[in-house]
Amino acid sequence: MQLALPMVPHRASFSSSAWTLDGVHEDGVPDANLQLSRIKIEGTTDSAKQEASEASVLPAFLRVERSLILGLSFEVETRVVRLSPAGSAVVVEIPLLPGESVTTDGVRAQGGKALLSLGPNDLEAHWSGVLPTVDKLVLQAAASASFVETWSLQASPVWHVEEQGIPPLHDDTPREGGARAWRPWPGETLSLAITRPQGVPGQTITVEKSSQQVRPGVGSTDVTLTLTLRASRGGEHVVTLPAGAVLLGATIDGRAQPLRPDQKANQVRVPIVPGKQQVALQVRVPHGISLNFETPLFDAGSRSVNAEVLLDVPDDRWVLFAWGPRAGPAVLFWSFFLVLVLAGISLSRVPFSPLKVHQWILLGLGLTQVPLAVAALVAGWLLALGWRKKNNSMPAGLFNLVQLTLAFWTCVALIGLVVSIHEGLLGAPDMQIQGNGSSQHQLRWFADHASGVLPTGHVINAPMVAYRLAMLAWALWLAFSLLGWLRFGWTAFGEGGMWRVLPKPEPRVRRPASSTEAPAGAPTSAAVPSTSTVIDAP
Repeated sequence: MQLALPMVPHRASFSSSAWTLDGVHEDGVPDANLQLSRIKIEGTTDSAKQEASEASVLPAFLRVERSLILGLSFEVETRVVRLSPAGSAVVVEIPLLPGESVTTDGVRAQGGKALLSLGPNDLEAHWSGVLPTVDKLVLQAAASASFVETWSLQASPVWHVEEQGIPPLHDDTPREGGARAWRPWPGETLSLAITRPQGVPGQTITVEKSSQQVRPGVGSTDVTLTLTLRASRGGEHVVTLPAGAVLLGATIDGRAQPLRPDQKANQVRVPIVPGKQQVALQVRVPHGISLNFETPLFDAGSRSVNAEVLLDVPDDRWVLFAWGPRAGPAVLFWSFFLVLVLAGISLSRVPFSPLKVHQWILLGLGLTQVPLAVAALVAGWLLALGWRKKNNSMPAGLFNLVQLTLAFWTCVALIGLVVSIHEGLLGAPDMQIQGNGSSQHQLRWFADHASGVLPTGHVINAPMVAYRLAMLAWALWLAFSLLGWLRFGWTAFGEGGMWRVLPKPEPRVRRPASSTEAPAGAPTSAAVPSTSTVIDAP
């Protein structure tokens, strides 16, 4: 019989020779629910009446859910759920796990069991406990008819657990942290072997990405080094700066940090916390742009991947060559220049070519700064003049058409030459820099992996004044050469005459119809009739 106490008394005492009472502590403090159980005496009338009475009452039935959490410490969460209908108080003893210590206030534990008391309207109860850190844990389902058990296990990555016994559940129920679950039958056992994997020697920090933003000046070079780090434990990471570099500022995940480098060793110590973080160092190197410029040398302190170097080319510098990591910029102008030399040699061998090899090459060098169609137009104009000088025996109509075409072609070619001079003297040199997103004003290198020392880029460049002087010399050469080409063109244009008169059309002959009938009364004759011819003069 269950007895609920709406008002719990301060103390309670019990005395009986036929009943036992559950729910009163050793110091006389009662719980809110008491349970009276009759002592069975075999072979008596009262025993038979007790069995008949118990058979008419539906006993309470519960489900005990144990959740094991293996983290830095071993914990267990126990939840007891009423499965039978409510309306009666329940007092039951739930066995604890081996070594379990209950930490929830208000839950009594005695003799390795938790003394649980549920009110008539209480549907569940729970408590927390801790387990000793052991290498083997054995779970055994209690052979009780008043409750069933379910077990779940959630282990952190620092532990490796191997189970032996009943198999886990395979269902679609989502569980936190990918926990495994079991539903044992009474008396079934599950053995858990728990081990902690030993650490393997190796680095505890990884540089996932590095980026160098290099901005050279006249007397110094500013560099922003950005490192994306992932660490398994906290500490300090050492980054070696270029010789003589000055640290202007440092940020970690966007927050400014007061870091002070070691001037003697050119090193800066960066505080690292476990996890991912982004470190940005702003450095000034005491040397600026030069003819043979190399980006500053940094040491990231450990092996790294995805290393990137970005060089901002000043507007007053002329890039001639660039090299560095394989994935980087390429100056395609020099391969184009080789093709230009071969084209100049080929054009000079044309029978009616008016220019020599060096003239074709020099002309092509200046025309590299304009579209290829303009260069082809100028070269075709010179070849057409040479062809015209050696070919003048043609019909008058075709001759005049060729003369008109050459006159128009000459005007267009001269405009193209003027445009090329303008672009050469006032425009920026087009060195046809391509590769990895590079351009005239920014060079980008990329390396998929690097040792502690980060990759660098090299650039051979010259002041823009050198380019202007070179284009000025080409423009002067073109001006003097153009005078000779125009004299040659005028001579070729007048070879065989400037213009030819078209031939007059032949006169047309008109023949009127002749009469074969003789007038009446006139004598007939067998002679051939005569015809008259009329010539229309123009």
